[in-house]
Amino acid sequence: MRMPGRATLEDVARAAGVSRATASRVVRGDAGVTAKKTKAVQAAVASLGYIPNSAARALVSHRTGTIAVIIPEPDQMIFSDPFLTRTVQAISRDLDAVDIQLVMAFADRAGHGRRTAKYLRNGSVDGAIVISHHRFSGQVEAFMSAQIPVVFIGRPVARDTPGSWVDLDNISAGRIAAERLLACGVRRPAIITGPLDMVAAHDRLQGFREVMGREGIDPVLLEGAFTADSGRAAGEALAPRIESGEVDGVFSSSDLMGLEAMAAWQARGLRVPEDVRLVSCDNSPEAATANPPLTSIENPSDVLAGAAIEMLQQILDETWDGQPVLVPARLVVRQSC
Repeated sequence: MRMPGRATLEDVARAAGVSRATASRVVRGDAGVTAKKTKAVQAAVASLGYIPNSAARALVSHRTGTIAVIIPEPDQMIFSDPFLTRTVQAISRDLDAVDIQLVMAFADRAGHGRRTAKYLRNGSVDGAIVISHHRFSGQVEAFMSAQIPVVFIGRPVARDTPGSWVDLDNISAGRIAAERLLACGVRRPAIITGPLDMVAAHDRLQGFREVMGREGIDPVLLEGAFTADSGRAAGEALAPRIESGEVDGVFSSSDLMGLEAMAAWQARGLRVPEDVRLVSCDNSPEAATANPPLTSIENPSDVLAGAAIEMLQQILDETWDGQPVLVPARLVVRQSC
């Protein structure tokens, strides 16, 4: 977000003998700083050749007042996935409250994000929030090359992973799901994962296997895609194993897939939780109103959206502490397990 070798606000504060917050207030032109400290900071700025972050100046001056939300997913998933929809709605609501415009960009997967990065560099937006990225080679690096603040909802994987991300503790979510199934008497579990080129899906599988492994259990694995169709297909594939007793409990990595899997089982006369226990992830409104209601792990889109916006604003203001935000996983127990 800054060019290598450029003087930083920390350098200015150190040279002026003031705190970083005081240096930031002087650079922004805020009132309330003594004349002596103001003069010291201004002298340090001049001697070091400090150039304030251009995006921060844009935010203060409302040059654009616009934030981009980037979703590197096919159009059909963007408009059908409940988690993506709720997250975008939460971001839009929070930005509207501070009079900042939101624009959406559907990142080019074939170009590994290069076209999107070019758009981000053209000065149209002050920063960007990326949701639901995959492990495509160079995609994260392309977004970060835009030289504006970029915050990820979901921990990114890159050669030099940036710290500007917020995420659910997905490893803990997998552990919690496994522990709940075991507590309900499940000993022959299966897991319907999301696409394993996504960190969230990989981490939930890791946590699930970790707990089951301690019990000497190797769960059946079916890779889904966080879509309704993949949930239905996984449910149909598991149905004969449930009927034979080979599987007695399932962790679905999303409510959407879990609801479709349960519909496939019910179409064959299988009952939840009598014939198979089910735990899922997202704690969506649909999970709460299902028949039976799903036991599900919260994936709070409003909390993630709020944390991402706050981090982006801190980066623009040059007050960010450089640390990612990991949101604790919490189980909501209902009738399915």
